[in-house]
Amino acid sequence: MSANDTRTGVRQGCRRWNHGLAALALAWGGTAWSQVVSVPAAHLNHAEGPVAVAPQGDKEWHDVQPRRVLKRGDRLWTDRGSRAEVQAGGHALRLNGETQLVLENVGDTATQLSVTQGSVVATVTRMNPGDSFEVGTPNLAFRARQPGDYRIDVDTKQGLTRIVVLSGSAVVFGEKGEALEVRNGQRVTFRERSLARVQQAAFAANDDFDRWAGARRRGEPTVSMPVAAAAAPVPAPAAEPSSRSRTIVIPGGPAVAAAKPAPATKAVPAVAVAPATPMAIAPAPVVPMPAAKPIPTTPMAAPLRVTAPAPTVPVSSQAALAEAQARAQAAREKAERERLAAQQRAEEDKRAAAVRAERAERAERAERAERAEREKRAAIAADAKRAEERKRAIAVKREEDRKHAKRAEEERKLQAKRAAEDKRLALRRAEEERRHAKRAAEEKRIAAARQAEAQKVSEQARRKQLARLQEQAHREEQAVQARREQAARRAEEDRREEQARREEQARHEEQARRDEDLRRQRALADQWRREQERRDQEVWLRQQQQLQPVRPAPMGVPARRVS
Repeated sequence: MSANDTRTGVRQGCRRWNHGLAALALAWGGTAWSQVVSVPAAHLNHAEGPVAVAPQGDKEWHDVQPRRVLKRGDRLWTDRGSRAEVQAGGHALRLNGETQLVLENVGDTATQLSVTQGSVVATVTRMNPGDSFEVGTPNLAFRARQPGDYRIDVDTKQGLTRIVVLSGSAVVFGEKGEALEVRNGQRVTFRERSLARVQQAAFAANDDFDRWAGARRRGEPTVSMPVAAAAAPVPAPAAEPSSRSRTIVIPGGPAVAAAKPAPATKAVPAVAVAPATPMAIAPAPVVPMPAAKPIPTTPMAAPLRVTAPAPTVPVSSQAALAEAQARAQAAREKAERERLAAQQRAEEDKRAAAVRAERAERAERAERAERAEREKRAAIAADAKRAEERKRAIAVKREEDRKHAKRAEEERKLQAKRAAEDKRLALRRAEEERRHAKRAAEEKRIAAARQAEAQKVSEQARRKQLARLQEQAHREEQAVQARREQAARRAEEDRREEQARREEQARHEEQARRDEDLRRQRALADQWRREQERRDQEVWLRQQQQLQPVRPAPMGVPARRVS
């Protein structure tokens, strides 16, 4: 269940309901809400003329009718003079003739397409946070930033890609990451993958394809249906029933007849019958449809051409023609009466529908007024709460803005410092490159001068020069040999001096060791002498103590020393 958006003419799937479907759902009650209707992510919504599709991995192209569900990887081709409208991810894609479209990825939030040839007008209906709408071309990658209408033209002959922003804003990307914003009303043309712009008019300000896409966007009919004639067509007495089959001719293979009934809205045009003449009436010529241009896609895709033969009306004789004219006159009168009756019934139905619509509109206005009153009371009750919350939010936002400004100032200073450092490094690199280039140019100039001088010198001069160079090389070699011998002599002298210095240092170290040993021996002798004197003193003291007599003391009385 889907409905058209009155502003963009895009089918929104289950997201929008018109008034008639809403009333029908309310009449059904609970059973209607329990039914879930699934809407495909991509499908062919409308087609005018031959349209072919090649599924992913399939090398053959097949004729396709509207309401066909399209999957990821499908390739769509519109023949010359044909146009089509595709719904992909809730967005509308309108294709001009000789256009190839590839569905890379189609989902609820991401839509990725590829246009290899032709013209496409894309209507982006929504762009929520996290959503993406991307179109790839041979020259660039297109990404929509806002909902709006965009036109993309790919000219394979000149290698150009034209971008027109009818409304909204978008960004185009190059091969090496270059980015360019294209805003509302801008028309740009690119030739290479590095976003090289071409200063020329992309195309007319408003061509037939733009008018057709605008009519589809507004929901206006774009197919002029054949008007019924005042009189019914003359039935052929011996005419064979016309074939409604279509013949698909694929180069390199047999013709395949695809028997598909024609849509009910299309009527077979009437065949005019000439008045009776004595000459035989030739059958009407068969007017075949123009052959379709081969589809310029990948090498595995085969071109497709569709032809539809027109029916013929054979007439056998003059009597049959007169009888046919009489039946035609009666049929014209009957058709006129039926037309008048149908017109009268249509007017009555129109008046009854207007009365019903007016009643429904009055009821709807009353319901809207009551609902608006309830919403107004609820809004008045919630105003105070919202005002308080708004004050708190403003205070919090001011604090956040202050902190954000402080951080932004610090980041700006840091970026300025980094930019100055980068500029200094760039200047240094440029100076080094300049010096290298200058040095290379000087070396090249010297080499060129030497080569020119060598070319001017004759063979004899070259021999003399070679002899001089050899002699100079010999002298230089002798000088190098002399320098080497002198260096060897100096090295030998240095080695001898180093050896003498080491011997002198060894003598000094030996003398120091001997002095240290003598000092240690003297210290040991002094220590031994002092020890001997101390022992002698102790012996003398013990001898002195032994010479003093001691009287034995009586029992119980401590002994006393007699002086």
